[in-house]
Amino acid sequence: MLFPLTADESYYWLWAKHLSWSYVDHPPMVAFINYLTTRGTENLFLLRSGAILISLLVSLLIYFLAKEAFNEKVAFFSAVLFQILPHFLIVWLTMFVELPLALFWTLSLVIILTIVKTSKQALWYLLGLVLGLGYLSKYTMFLFWPCLALFFLISSEDRFWLKRIEPYLCFLLSFAFFFPVIFWNYHHHWVSFLFHSGKATAEPWAINFLPFLVDQLVHFSPFLIFTLYPVSKYALKENKETKLLFSFSFPILLLFLFLSLKLKVWAHWPSIGYLGLIPITVAYLVKAGKSLKRFITWISLFSLLVLMVLFFVSPAVLLHQKEYARNYKLSVLVPKEYKVFAKTNVTASLLEFYLKRPTYLATGFLKPYSIWGEKQYEIWGIPSLAKGETIVYYGEDSPEFRKRAMTHFEKIEALKGIRMYLIEDYITNYYRFFKLINFKGKEGHP
Repeated sequence: MLFPLTADESYYWLWAKHLSWSYVDHPPMVAFINYLTTRGTENLFLLRSGAILISLLVSLLIYFLAKEAFNEKVAFFSAVLFQILPHFLIVWLTMFVELPLALFWTLSLVIILTIVKTSKQALWYLLGLVLGLGYLSKYTMFLFWPCLALFFLISSEDRFWLKRIEPYLCFLLSFAFFFPVIFWNYHHHWVSFLFHSGKATAEPWAINFLPFLVDQLVHFSPFLIFTLYPVSKYALKENKETKLLFSFSFPILLLFLFLSLKLKVWAHWPSIGYLGLIPITVAYLVKAGKSLKRFITWISLFSLLVLMVLFFVSPAVLLHQKEYARNYKLSVLVPKEYKVFAKTNVTASLLEFYLKRPTYLATGFLKPYSIWGEKQYEIWGIPSLAKGETIVYYGEDSPEFRKRAMTHFEKIEALKGIRMYLIEDYITNYYRFFKLINFKGKEGHP
């Protein structure tokens, strides 16, 4: 395929080979979907089929959401806008954890909007089911409840639901779906919650703020970002439908904006906030008499510019198709008689995809510092080495690496002519294959 397997995508694909009720990073939904599409096999087309299907479903749900809140014109252009925003157009070509979250988030918006418009009590139980599936996708789904509380705060005519039993039964029903994740964490010493609570770093305040803003401008287009203020004013004044969509979009964006003052917030984290924002933006443009076609055209041109950069500048995808194809030869080029270890979780999962055999994360004596994914790989199990054993290691060459390696092996030999080519240039350009020969037998595994 045009885009090779990406780093995070390979990690979530690997989860499908280790099915479980939860994982250190996230709940299990992305693993279940990847297993349904690939059965754990190394097939990129099947892996991407899940992403394509979810993108289509989310697009349809945005159409129905906008139609229910506004009209068919707004619904049509909302679906178009979703499809052409750089993040959804490009990043969503890959299968990662945010896609199932977005699917259940958007479906929950359709249901709660229908509840608000029709007052059908039975729909609360359907909402509970959808929210429960969202909890199994990503913990961010729990933001649904404070967003709903905000809606009740700003929409007095819908506040009567707080005196009804259905919302509370909805919460209990949804939380029942989350019990397997809690049960798994209990048996693994609450590793997921400790992992996420430890993301707050000692970095200086606001060091990640500007990078977050730049990411949002690139991923979601400056033409959409710069309409946020007038769209928010319109949403709060128009009617209860716009207030509902406001409550499930702007607070999400503001939350991650404030978090970026202290944390490294990746571009996709607030993406669910844009799903409710899109229909409000289109409705505002129609209401204000502004040209939808011009707005759509400018965003299309911006997305085209982003694509051209990706295709021809960095990582120059179209110029490296032959190199990407060589990755499938790694299963022959890398010696099969040795265990394979990698420096990072994503390089280990990428290698396992292309080598078609187990690849392990170096969490032992070769680990230079705390690394992402180490707890997950340790749960899966990392084999110890026998004295005199030789392994293949994939990572960066450095004096520190060679010093650690020579402490435990008699010899280091670079495997020349073997490389892995990826969109992630930092891996392609700096990571190499090494043969570490004759383990001295002082510790368990690299």
